[in-house]
Amino acid sequence: MKIVKQNLYILILMLSVNFSFSQTLKISDFRKAFNYYNPTEHKQLSSKGFKLLSDTISTNKKKFEFYKQNTNEIIEMTFNEDGEGGEYLSIVYFLPNELTYKNFISTLKTYKFKYSKRNTRYQLPTSSYSGENIYVNGLAHINNKKYYSIKYDSYKDKALSGLRPEIRSNKIQTDDSIIKIR
Repeated sequence: MKIVKQNLYILILMLSVNFSFSQTLKISDFRKAFNYYNPTEHKQLSSKGFKLLSDTISTNKKKFEFYKQNTNEIIEMTFNEDGEGGEYLSIVYFLPNELTYKNFISTLKTYKFKYSKRNTRYQLPTSSYSGENIYVNGLAHINNKKYYSIKYDSYKDKALSGLRPEIRSNKIQTDDSIIKIR
């Protein structure tokens, strides 16, 4: 009975240590983090416990900063439109310790990312005009605290972008200003 009790304590200790050093977000969360149709809505990140600290919204650029207090994780998310239909989402994920950083990097192969030595990044191209990149930036200092930084980029170039549904019009456009000369 005493051995079972000791093993149970060891198991509980291992699980608590494991949970305390795990990151909150995965690649699948990054893919859902930005709502293209409602940029100020952040359901995915709020469901994971992140709180919006600041936002800067202009016509072609939207920037948001989030913080999760109990894990001290920080997210900086930027969405750019280039005016010609290209869309670029960049998420910088700051993790408070090296173990969570290495754990995140180890999951990239399960998402089919491949490391490119030439480009020094993990890549997942979906076509010649779109894809995802992960940059492992390493140690960074924010407010005199050490963080490990990972940058996620998703891009969709103008060749694949079209007008968003809210921009499209179902009306048939007629031009009454054309004068026919016979």
